[in-house]
This record gives sequence, C-alpha cells and structure tokens, in this order.
Amino acid sequence: MFDSVIINSMQKAKSLAHSAEHPHKWSKPLVGIIKCNVDAASFNNDSIKGYGMCFRDSSELFMFGKSDYYYSSTTILEAETIGLLEAIKVALSNGMHVVWFETDCKAISDALATTNIPQNEFGDLIFQCKSLLINRTDFVVLHIRRQTNKVAHNISRASFSNSSPHIFYIVPTTFYPLILNEIYGLTLPLLKKKREYLLC
Repeated sequence: MFDSVIINSMQKAKSLAHSAEHPHKWSKPLVGIIKCNVDAASFNNDSIKGYGMCFRDSSELFMFGKSDYYYSSTTILEAETIGLLEAIKVALSNGMHVVWFETDCKAISDALATTNIPQNEFGDLIFQCKSLLINRTDFVVLHIRRQTNKVAHNISRASFSNSSPHIFYIVPTTFYPLILNEIYGLTLPLLKKKREYLLC
C-alpha cells in the first residue's frame, strides 16, 4: 500500500515535469546502477573546506548522503578530489557495485582519464583515486554540468553547519525542492502543484 502511494506520487510529479522545460536536469541511472553526485565548498576565506555527496538509485530514490569539513589551505580543486576519493571509499565500504560518480569538476575527470598525473597535491589525490578504481571496472567517474549537481553542491555548502562527518538517510526538508528540480526540472510553480498532487 505504501509503495503504491509513492509510485502514484512520483508518476504525478513526472506528468507535471513533462510540460516543463528542463535542458539541464539530473538523469536517473539505468536499473542496477547507483549514481553518486559529489561536490565541495570553501568557507572562512578558504581556510575551511567541505564536501558533500549523495547516492541515488535507478528509481530516483535518495539512498543516503554524507558531508564533512576540515580546516585546510587546500585548493577547491583538491577539495573536490578529496570529496570524490571519500565517495569512492564510502561505496567500497558499503559493498556497492556498478556506481557512477558524477562531478562538475572537469579537471578531475580529465586527470583520471590520462596516464600523466600532475606532480603536486592534486596529482597525489588523483593517484589515490586511481588506485581504488583500478580493480573496479564497475566504478565510473563522469563529468556533468554544474546545473545538474545542485543537491551535492548544497550538501557540501551545509557541511560546515553539521557535525563532522555527517551521514543522513532521510532527506532534509530544505532539499526537497532541490531534488525535485534536479530530477524533473520543475520550476517553483510546478513544485507547488506537485505538492498539491501529493496531498490529494
């Protein structure tokens, strides 16, 4: 009964989304694939870095998210790479298979696709990522547009406001509009209509 309510609600949301323009929206993975979006943020004049990640499955359901922050003078590029590295570790520790990691940092996806690793801190982090990925052909790192990475971005922005690290399995209410907008491309008026549909 509960599952049918959720399915019905999602179908109503999708029917609303079809009438909206959404050129840059998050796309759900195929059945059997998990998507993990990752992003990073900087605070306090770059003296604090934070990252955020969220795992979602082919049914578009939020599995769980994680955020963390640390005091460091690392660059935002390095912080983005640390976020990806931690996301890979989380996927491994949870026994996940077939995971697509999505980042809006093209420098990371480019560095992972080449054999020429930079001789700096960023290169060291890329090497660590490669070391974890080398035997996991079912783990893929993809570059996406920033517009389709809003949920991970906002999780990273909220990292400094939460305990460190912070793992959550229930979507914070403030993230509902972001998730619906990212998945379906819903504008604010359509989000209000979607809420009315869910309450029917």
